Amino acid sequence: MTKAEAQKRIENPNPSDPVGWTWFVVEKTDGTKIGFIIYFTNQPSGHVEIGYALVPSEKGKGYGTEALQILVDYLFLTKDVMRIQANTDVRNVASQRILQKTGFQKEGIVRKGGFVRGKWQDDYRFSILREEWKEPKILTKTA
Repeated sequence: MTKAEAQKRIENPNPSDPVGWTWFVVEKTDGTKIGFIIYFTNQPSGHVEIGYALVPSEKGKGYGTEALQILVDYLFLTKDVMRIQANTDVRNVASQRILQKTGFQKEGIVRKGGFVRGKWQDDYRFSILREEWKEPKILTKTA
């Protein structure tokens, strides 16, 4: 999506996105909207795909890692899923670090897996399995 489309989704998230994605806005404690994190359940396999983006000025401050950890905890605590996966451009080292810090494992390369700025790019596929997650890092179960 374009930068303008991403900004529009951050400003006005649509909880019932027509493509099936569930969107969450990433906010700082002062309420400043700085990005989004999304997921959808891939049917019929039942695994979950995730994605995220932050505004450039807020990258490298831990917000992406915290948002992803919250989403992973939420999905494993509330959904009957065995696997959460994500793709990231092979050149996007920052995104790869976020995934690894959150417990995701690199599985391999998805050749021509993403269309970025008019060109097909290779992606890395990452995933985390329920048995690798073990317990919530941020969220906790409620009665």
